[in-house]
Amino acid sequence: MDLMLSTEQRDMRAALREYLTDTWSPDRLRAAADSGAFDHGAFDHGAFDHGAWKSLAGFGVFAMALAPDDGGMGLGRADAVIVFEELGRALVPGPVTAAFLAAGLVPGAADGAAVVSLVDTRDPVALVEHPAAVTDLLVLDDSGVYRVPYQAQPRQQAPMPLDPLTPVAPVTVRFADGQRLAGEQEAARLRRTGALLTAALQVGVAQGALDLAVRYAGERVQFGRPVGSFQAVKHLLADALARVDLARAATLVAAVVADDPASADLAGAEAAGAVAAAKVLADEAATANGRTCVQVHGGMGFTWEVLAHLYVKRAWVLETAFGAAGEHAGSLAGSLEVPPASGG
Repeated sequence: MDLMLSTEQRDMRAALREYLTDTWSPDRLRAAADSGAFDHGAFDHGAFDHGAWKSLAGFGVFAMALAPDDGGMGLGRADAVIVFEELGRALVPGPVTAAFLAAGLVPGAADGAAVVSLVDTRDPVALVEHPAAVTDLLVLDDSGVYRVPYQAQPRQQAPMPLDPLTPVAPVTVRFADGQRLAGEQEAARLRRTGALLTAALQVGVAQGALDLAVRYAGERVQFGRPVGSFQAVKHLLADALARVDLARAATLVAAVVADDPASADLAGAEAAGAVAAAKVLADEAATANGRTCVQVHGGMGFTWEVLAHLYVKRAWVLETAFGAAGEHAGSLAGSLEVPPASGG
């Protein structure tokens, strides 16, 4: 299996990375986090930017998997995970996975005119991301996929979200208020695709945390030497690099397997196992690299001003999306064939 990126994929990644670097600079991320981190009275945490959202849609991020006749680029999941890794690396605020899944189902989702959030009835608590900006709610249930008018849903604000860049509101979803868009097979497909894209976001979070740690280790001088020259710090960063490379490879493998027609569009056991493995490894890479980033920064790593905490918190949030690591690990374990015990 060839996991080397094509020239077109590298160019696509470079163009998106340049845009995200300019748009979501450290100062802007810090300002977005600070704008509502302690706002107990309103949904408007300031992290959502409609102009940036429309620009992101203009890159084709949400519609890239749609057919050209439907306004998309006809690209596969392998291209999508490359793009979503960059979104995770830049800590882009917004329900990007929901927008991707809703493209072609909810009018306006593909071009950014609509802001779609997603809830899954399997989750113990239904949380809507960026409630002040959401126009539509996509609901995944074992019985199918539903579009529910968001404003009709009873909700209350969560005054201090875990991730300051991801304000949330718990909702009680009523199917009677909505429209059934697809059946149970499509719901299963969207759940699997969502897990794959979330793994890609986690790979990006892991890479972003590593980048931040490496940069600081090269700048911070102690005892007349950059702290990155100390063996203990080298080991921390080497382990972080190994984690992100392994998770990236697993995510690309899962995307390639999912794009294979023989996988029956994510319905086969091979594709299911590949996606589950990718989610487990990516969750571990993101959370562990976030902690490493904080540790490398030393005492500064625990301050609000350093971006390290944003990587840790985004990793924790994404770890619970589309199935926690324990759920996917259990699925993998259940698929293993255990040989019968030998007699005697």
